[in-house]
Amino acid sequence: MASLEIFILVMVMFMTNGTYGKSPGLKSRITSKGLNYAVNVALDALSKDLTRKQIPDQHGKSGHVSYDVTKMRITKFTKPTSVISMIPNSGISWKTSGIGIGLHGDFHYKYKQGIIKISDHGSFDLNAGGISLQIRLIIGMDSSGRPTISSSSCSCSVQSTSVKFHGGRAWIYNLFRGKVAKTLKNSIEGGNGLLCKQLTKLVNVDGANKLAKLPVEVKLAKKFLLDYSFLSKPSFQTNFMETFHKGEVDWLQGPKNTPIIAPQLPTGTDTSRMLYIWLSDYLFNTMSYSAFSHDMLKYNVTDKNIPGDVLNTTCKLTCIGNLIPQIGKMFPNSKVMLNLRSTAMPNMTVSNGTTKVEAVGDIKLYAMTPNNKDVYFLTLSANMSTTISIAVKNEKVYAKVLKLPIKIKVKESKIGTLSDAMLNFIVQKIVTVFVEPKLNELGKNGFPLPIIASVQFVNTQLKLQKDSLLIATDLKYSG
Repeated sequence: MASLEIFILVMVMFMTNGTYGKSPGLKSRITSKGLNYAVNVALDALSKDLTRKQIPDQHGKSGHVSYDVTKMRITKFTKPTSVISMIPNSGISWKTSGIGIGLHGDFHYKYKQGIIKISDHGSFDLNAGGISLQIRLIIGMDSSGRPTISSSSCSCSVQSTSVKFHGGRAWIYNLFRGKVAKTLKNSIEGGNGLLCKQLTKLVNVDGANKLAKLPVEVKLAKKFLLDYSFLSKPSFQTNFMETFHKGEVDWLQGPKNTPIIAPQLPTGTDTSRMLYIWLSDYLFNTMSYSAFSHDMLKYNVTDKNIPGDVLNTTCKLTCIGNLIPQIGKMFPNSKVMLNLRSTAMPNMTVSNGTTKVEAVGDIKLYAMTPNNKDVYFLTLSANMSTTISIAVKNEKVYAKVLKLPIKIKVKESKIGTLSDAMLNFIVQKIVTVFVEPKLNELGKNGFPLPIIASVQFVNTQLKLQKDSLLIATDLKYSG
């Protein structure tokens, strides 16, 4: 049933618990406001779904009577009032009241005993009103970190039922319609009634099967794997539930546990929005570790990346060969290639309202001579401290470089003593022209959040907290 799928998926995408042995890389909180919105979305979908859906034909036999009930369709559905609430340290309670439903269908029966044969056919209209339901849901997790769902109890009451027959011997059947209506009422209501049985099946079978197939890993940039599986069961408070996810980025071809330890995430009591997501800097740093461990943080910068004559060793105006005469004298009519390589994993920290990335590496310079030889002549050690801005849009986290200062020192020189100041000037120019745009290009791709495609963020606020980014938002379902 589409409405149950919507409710489960909107609700469960954000769940897990506070009693865990490992700090999470991603934490979320869904509030009562968010859950009640999910329920209303589900009920709106149910209202549209039911009134255009046919019910499967029913065929059967009881004693000497065989029957067929066909062409059943729901002709009326009254949307109920609904409240969902947390049961601290337990689960979720979903209460609905004021459900009204109308059903039309055709019937045909045959009675045969010996030589006695009786048959008839006609149609009927069934109405039930004042239906109230309450179901308790238990959200947990399986051994693979996927969410699980089950019903712990269900109750149902029906205020009134009525049935009217048409065609055939309807005038006879209608004499007994009060008794028929009472029988139907008794079969519908109660914990073992038709409605609770169907709802329990939808949760325990259909819902559970869907969650068992829910992905808890996302591919990133064709090289990485984001693992946002649950670390433990959900934690339920009076006004919200909180969830704690692994939030770790591993290498796609061979995921391994990172040696990086996730910091404790901040706590808070705000419940004014539907959803809160804390992204730890652990998430970025595990991706950085995976990239560094697999030798991805390297790049050769040539004149194809830098416009003009900057990397030429011979020129009339401004080029590296004029700015550093030793290079021009030793390697005339050549071009310089810079081999950039990290010597340690870049590290991201969030503190005092600022996001910074610290990186260190080596820059090796080669002369690309006219006879197609690459001649090594210099190694520089580089330290970079980058300040970045963070934004949330279209359910992704985007980044942009604000400052990219770099400090370098000569680590090894084959061409004699060089000026650190001049080398800093040249390298900073290259960073501004090439490295910074390259980083911003990556930042524009965005980092996907674990949200189903049909859910959008509205009224979103981003806060920088210690060791984490906090996204506080309301939700809009557009399915």
